[in-house]
Amino acid sequence: MPKIVVLNVGTAHALGDRSSSTHPITRSGWRHAWFAEEGDVIVSPVAIDGEFLQYLGDTLGFDGHTVSVLSRDRIVTDELLLSEDVVGELRKRIESSGSPASWTMMPCFHTEGTAELASLLGLASGTGTGFAAQRGSDFLNRKTHFRQLAAGIGIPLPRGSVVRSPHDLARAVEKHLPHTGTVIVKQDDGAGGLGNLTLTTGPATALPGSRETRHVDEITEALATEVWDALTDRWSHGLVVESYHGASHQFYVEYVIGDDGVPRFLDSGTIRLRPDSDPEASELVWVGLDIPAELPPFLSAQALTLSTRLATLVAQLGYRGHLNIDAIATDTGEIVFNEVNARWGGGLVAHDICARLLGERYADGHVASTVRDVQPAPLDDVLRILREHGLHFDRATQEGVLVLACDPLLGNSMECLVVGATRDRAREIEAQLRAAL
Repeated sequence: MPKIVVLNVGTAHALGDRSSSTHPITRSGWRHAWFAEEGDVIVSPVAIDGEFLQYLGDTLGFDGHTVSVLSRDRIVTDELLLSEDVVGELRKRIESSGSPASWTMMPCFHTEGTAELASLLGLASGTGTGFAAQRGSDFLNRKTHFRQLAAGIGIPLPRGSVVRSPHDLARAVEKHLPHTGTVIVKQDDGAGGLGNLTLTTGPATALPGSRETRHVDEITEALATEVWDALTDRWSHGLVVESYHGASHQFYVEYVIGDDGVPRFLDSGTIRLRPDSDPEASELVWVGLDIPAELPPFLSAQALTLSTRLATLVAQLGYRGHLNIDAIATDTGEIVFNEVNARWGGGLVAHDICARLLGERYADGHVASTVRDVQPAPLDDVLRILREHGLHFDRATQEGVLVLACDPLLGNSMECLVVGATRDRAREIEAQLRAAL
């Protein structure tokens, strides 16, 4: 069945006032083109080069030229999806290739607009359409609601509070700061840690999951008001304050909830970060993801048990679609959960590629790593370098490097996927990739 892949990855609800077609999160659309199959249509905030589509088609075994991209060089909001122009263009492409009932839709976020668009196009409606039409996904993507839901079913959380005013914020910081000496203040709706700020009584060093760390001797009403004004906007009217824990493992678990309402485990992964070469940098550098997550056996079983409990609750609420859950194993060996996201996770593309190339049980004999902090170059040059150094992914050996994203308009958005039989082998290939580039 052909599908419409909706890259509403940079929606206003996720990026707030930073919602722009030039934002790195929005321009990550290139990596999500890998979800496409023969005859699909991609609705994208950015143009995706035909050469890149042919490359991914050749890699996955279909004609990439059969994939069409509909882009208006702006973020894919509900307003854009429901515009007469876009609806008309999609209807034309669907009707030229068969009955609308044979088509499905795969959006990053299931929104009120995607539900209405499916109805306008005559696509088969799933059991989660009603939930999406009432903006249920917005409810699930808010960090304040996550704490409320998770606490209600006994999911372990960091000590913390939901706050609704600068006064509440000051009280919460004063309450939770002594526990670890650091608190993290989270924007209700945010992506990629962009809305998180840490306050610490120790040195103001860059910390995972935070865009900035500030040293504080005490919390004042003036400081609370400053933080409140910085992190709230018309999309986010509340904040979360939590004691910040050092982590031995930062990981995620991804599910998909089908029309039967049963969560199906897809993949897990750990997050790789490193210090910036600039000592003045306020954030750590995002290296990529390791798939599957490497956790000690007991922690792994505990993480899956608890995350499945949370995914089951989300399914019972009526959500249908992809779901990813973030958690950490603290330095003291405890698991605490950070958030749930009713959308595609960052590792979903890598999982999907590995499953299509190596089979659903690829994790039994392979590992994968995404690599973002590599020297950017044009696609032709990258593919030539991979071939010259014997690094290009080979179906026969089932290892090598694939180019996840290579956006010529934003050089620092290049991302690669490394596949190997073991973690050590994947790191060896990665080292060769870095040297070659």
